Amino acid sequence: MRILALADEPSNRLWGDHCREALSGIDLILSAGDLPSSYLSFLTCFTTAPVVYVHGNHDDKYAQKPPEGCLCADGKVVQLKGVRILGLGGCLRYRPDAVNMYSEQEMEDRIRSLRRSLRSTGGFDILLTHSPIRGVGDQDHISHRGFECFGPLLDKYRPAVMIHGHVHQAYSAFFQRQREYHGIPVINASTSFVFDLPDTPDRKEPSRWGLRIMEKASRFE
Repeated sequence: MRILALADEPSNRLWGDHCREALSGIDLILSAGDLPSSYLSFLTCFTTAPVVYVHGNHDDKYAQKPPEGCLCADGKVVQLKGVRILGLGGCLRYRPDAVNMYSEQEMEDRIRSLRRSLRSTGGFDILLTHSPIRGVGDQDHISHRGFECFGPLLDKYRPAVMIHGHVHQAYSAFFQRQREYHGIPVINASTSFVFDLPDTPDRKEPSRWGLRIMEKASRFE
């Protein structure tokens, strides 16, 4: 399965005349947040691949105008094409009463509320978040600090890959696209990135599937 991961800033190549060509061969599109609703809706016009998203901290307008033709995975497990996707959008709270922001305890509570769903699905194959893990691709300032509770979640269910956004490619001259957390690939989807995930058989148990990075992010930037 070939997956296109997106986050934070629209790709000029995708939001333009060559969109159909750029999306050729893509089986699944995952948005890790902070992208215009109209951008995600635009992509659905040029591909039959499902578009799945979680909310970024700047996606409060989704409440009034959600991305048309797209599937929200925020706070749930979505199963598509034999792949189980767990979505946890939002970032660490740095403003009081802000939408799509959570304290560490609030995010832990969100994860805890999903235990029954995760038992019924046997875990998940992809963790799709907006925020990174604390200490794995995040930053020290609270506005871009990751969640500590994502680490134990990965340790318990051992998915194939985690995809996040929030820390933009433009924030650093030393941007790192791929990291690992205890052997699990962690991808920052800033702007866009393509990777291949092997087909996942339909079975009710947690499992870790190999990941092979196929193309550099520059393909779509």
